[in-house]
Amino acid sequence: MPPKVIGPRRSIAIELLLFLAYSFFSASWMVGSIVTPDMAQEFGVYTIPSSVNNAISAAKILGNFVAAWILVKLGPKHTVSLSCLLTCAVVAGAFATSFPFFIITRFLLGFGGAVLMICMTPYVVYCFEPKQQPIFIGLNNAGPNTGNLIALLSVTAVRGWLGSWRSVILFYGIFSLIFLVVWLFVGRSYPISDKPKEDLPAGQAVYRYRDGLREPFLYKFVFTMTGRLVMYTVMLYLFPLHPSFTVDAQFISLMIALTGIPGTLIGIVLAKKLKRHIQLFRFSGVAQSLLFFIMLLTHSAAVATVCAILLGFVIFISTPALFTLPARLPGATPQKVAVILTLYWTGAYLLQMAIYAIVVHIANILSWQTAMLFTAIYSLTFLVGTFLLPDFDLPDSPHPPKEKEESAG
Repeated sequence: MPPKVIGPRRSIAIELLLFLAYSFFSASWMVGSIVTPDMAQEFGVYTIPSSVNNAISAAKILGNFVAAWILVKLGPKHTVSLSCLLTCAVVAGAFATSFPFFIITRFLLGFGGAVLMICMTPYVVYCFEPKQQPIFIGLNNAGPNTGNLIALLSVTAVRGWLGSWRSVILFYGIFSLIFLVVWLFVGRSYPISDKPKEDLPAGQAVYRYRDGLREPFLYKFVFTMTGRLVMYTVMLYLFPLHPSFTVDAQFISLMIALTGIPGTLIGIVLAKKLKRHIQLFRFSGVAQSLLFFIMLLTHSAAVATVCAILLGFVIFISTPALFTLPARLPGATPQKVAVILTLYWTGAYLLQMAIYAIVVHIANILSWQTAMLFTAIYSLTFLVGTFLLPDFDLPDSPHPPKEKEESAG
């Protein structure tokens, strides 16, 4: 690991600022989805435009793919500055004069958020010891849910106060501008590369994309997480538009986002305490799909509400532990983690964008219920994938753990 050039207090300040910046990126994304009907009506679009969210997903694919390269070229501080600047494009979206221009601003928003997300875990790996990392990785992964919760809890009041969808988008975008300015003063860089070590291939100082593509873990992780990612995206960004669910659809999405917070907090504790995480992953996989199916099939408002409350909890209880896995690979450095996450999010969002478009098409052409059941069936990839993931022990020392042998097959 490169020598420390960021002190403990500065590390905490950086972590908090990155968390807030990503949370409000997510809030802007969520708000854009909520005001989609108003925006679409103004621009003369009369079906659910999947392009609003897919513009962000496409940007995330590109942003994630080049994020590790940008990180190496610009350094950590300048990369975060660039990402925060790009998320400020949401402000320009408030003044869009055409639907294509609005989509472009959403693309830039997504690109900036993707690059920002890739920067967060390498900062954790660099700034904090292995036993502290589950806390801050868990916090980072609570950022999207926190932003969604902020949007869901406040957007009705903000819409009532400001009126037009343009003013609402501008209101949330201003926070991105604020965090950009604060980062320019608070942010610090660190050496991204490392010297050759015994746990890296002979003579190799830089972990490259081609090295990441050789990691079997990468493909197992993408397969496992895509089902959860699709389900969460549909429930938070498409489901609130459901016209005839048993309970108010936006309320259901709010419950999932709300209970994700305590789920994440308990997940952080479990990520630190449990020596082995694989059983937690499998419990989460069974519970999330089962609850999702029951919620969709029941005619009872009370049962649907209880399922939504529990669903947010079981989704996020395993998330902090799941995203410590790249940092626990043999020879993990900030750069290796950045490359693995870059390739992971690129693959995951490619799948998510394709499946999300299919779900929207089914909702438009067949029915909402069919679209939601398709999403529930696809979510089972998470459960299947938990039987493919490596089983790591929680590290007790600063040295990276060795991966346990997996059973044949």
